[in-house]
Amino acid sequence: MKTSMQKQTKKRIVFSSLLVVVLSTVAVSYYNYLSRYDEGIIPPLQKSTPFISQSFDAENGIVFHQPTGTHIVIPKNALVDENGKKVTGKVTLKFREFQNAREIFLSGIPMQVGEDRTGYFSSGGMMELRVFQNKKPLKLRKDKSVHVELASAITPTKEYKLYQLKNNVTWDKGIEFKTTKNDRRDSALLALPARPNRPVDPLSDTAKFVFELISDLNRMPHLKIWENVKWKFVKSKDELLPQEALRISWDKITIEPLNDENNNFKLSFTASLFDYTHKIIKHSYTMIASPVLTAKELAKARKRYEKDLADYKIEFAEIDKEEDRLILEAGVLNIFQMNEFGIFNIDCLTNTSILAKVDLQFDFEKDLNPELNKVMLYVVLEKKRSVIKFNAFDWDEIPLTDSPCELIAVLPNGKVAYVSKEEFRKTINPSELKRGNSFFFKTIKKDFDDMASILSSPANKSRFN
Repeated sequence: MKTSMQKQTKKRIVFSSLLVVVLSTVAVSYYNYLSRYDEGIIPPLQKSTPFISQSFDAENGIVFHQPTGTHIVIPKNALVDENGKKVTGKVTLKFREFQNAREIFLSGIPMQVGEDRTGYFSSGGMMELRVFQNKKPLKLRKDKSVHVELASAITPTKEYKLYQLKNNVTWDKGIEFKTTKNDRRDSALLALPARPNRPVDPLSDTAKFVFELISDLNRMPHLKIWENVKWKFVKSKDELLPQEALRISWDKITIEPLNDENNNFKLSFTASLFDYTHKIIKHSYTMIASPVLTAKELAKARKRYEKDLADYKIEFAEIDKEEDRLILEAGVLNIFQMNEFGIFNIDCLTNTSILAKVDLQFDFEKDLNPELNKVMLYVVLEKKRSVIKFNAFDWDEIPLTDSPCELIAVLPNGKVAYVSKEEFRKTINPSELKRGNSFFFKTIKKDFDDMASILSSPANKSRFN
């Protein structure tokens, strides 16, 4: 028969064993929590990229155009409810697009693919489109599709495909799409009259090279007062000779008085050309010159000047605004048809296994152990228009490219630790990266709201650069 002492000892052993099992289970569960990469759309700062909303009649459809150049057409009678019943009456379109890495970061839309997360997307334009009625999501009829012309920051190569985020979790295998230049923008720019130049009081003097300004007065009516006026060249800091510059077909010509003792004027010439992404690039030439007028011409010009000066403030007042709006549009559009609403992305898939892997360490680790606290590090790749994220167990295997990087570590309690691309460049030279390099970063601490405001501020982001 067992003694009471033996029974108590056995109970302690059983209890200790159970405690070890429980603690081991909890430890494994907690480790899985810390090392897990949650799937789906998870805005890291809780405040995501906002939607633009617009209501329309389902029976009429809508043509929806954005300042970026993105153009969407939802046809008439194209919407059904969750039961497949035709929708009529007012509905609400909700749209947002992501043209740079910061917008993608704020959205929380995943950009890594594969079970091992070694593939990541480099975006050439991403968008989300939904339609609701009474806050309930709607669908497209099976025989209807939405026409999309999505603004692009680049001219996609053959490696790019159109991907859809299925069930807001997993990207599909991708399909082909069509790329074209933004003819709608270019036609609108050509149709604009030239921006008016403030009328100037004509004066006379002598100079060297003599020439006349010949221009299309329908597009540049402000040059009417200088019609048939001879100019004498004084100087220019540009390398181009004035004889060569005046042979170029300039889009705009402005004339400004210098109010100096020699009665000189600054003549500025600008022209718009397209680069390989069909982005508008401005070219310019400037010279100093002075007009030569007879007494009769001078009196006539001054009379016109008084009238033009009065008209100046109201004539073509909206042209500057409209031209500036059009120039902000992307020069390249990616065209495709949507057969369902959701998130679509023009992407090139890159494998991180080909990139240099480095070990990153941060100043906040002395006060906060990332392997005991849930800390996620986001590498925001500016030129790649992508975001890749890593938990603390993978910070010794961070793949880096030659793209300027911002680092954002999301800490507990609504805080982030931030490394700017300038600070990143000071610490790491991408061209000299070698596997196994270790780098230490001092960070700037911000709360979620402040960091979101910095990243979404128009002064701190550029859609198409």
